[in-house]
Amino acid sequence: MLMAAAVVCCALPALAQDDADAKKVAETYLNALSGTGDEAGKDLLLGGVTMNAQLFILENWKIKSKDPVRKEEGDLAHAVQLMSALDKSGRTALTKLMGVESVGDDLKMTEVGPDEAAKLLAPTKERAAEFAKYHAVLSYALRVGKEVYWHPKNPMRAVLSKAGTKGKYSVEVHRWTITTVEGPSKQVRDWPLRVIRFKSQNIDTGWKILPASDWNAE
Repeated sequence: MLMAAAVVCCALPALAQDDADAKKVAETYLNALSGTGDEAGKDLLLGGVTMNAQLFILENWKIKSKDPVRKEEGDLAHAVQLMSALDKSGRTALTKLMGVESVGDDLKMTEVGPDEAAKLLAPTKERAAEFAKYHAVLSYALRVGKEVYWHPKNPMRAVLSKAGTKGKYSVEVHRWTITTVEGPSKQVRDWPLRVIRFKSQNIDTGWKILPASDWNAE
């Protein structure tokens, strides 16, 4: 019992440091956007600074709330296997949804109705649900189950491609709700800001801004 308590006590400072480091990254990025800090803070975006991020400016910001931290350690080979199965299913469904089929040496276009489309998408939804079941935080970071998962700018795809296929991975996501007051009408807007760190034998991203809000707020 004493040993278990000692382990917990030793773990608490590390957890507090992780929270502090993630929050510092969030604040540095927000200050860069608002012009109150070094513009180099935009480089904290996972995957690099996009054109939208270069042009985006915040008039002001404040942290409204913070979600519970999401943390996960999992088998990398299994995650890559499920991701490959999901991608394969998605490509197959897309081809069929386009209504293209081979007839001899020609291509024939057919119309796909709503009911048929639902049937075609069912296997892909099943693969997405399986991914989320076994790798909940990783699937959240990848935006599995949402349209942005398939977006070519999804930076977590590039991370996974460099992560390797052996050993364990760990992923941690901190999510804040940011409030900004915008424009002459002083319109209040709440939006999510996520800070992520992914580690495997081959890669450690460090604390980075997950730039989903750059091209999709979800």
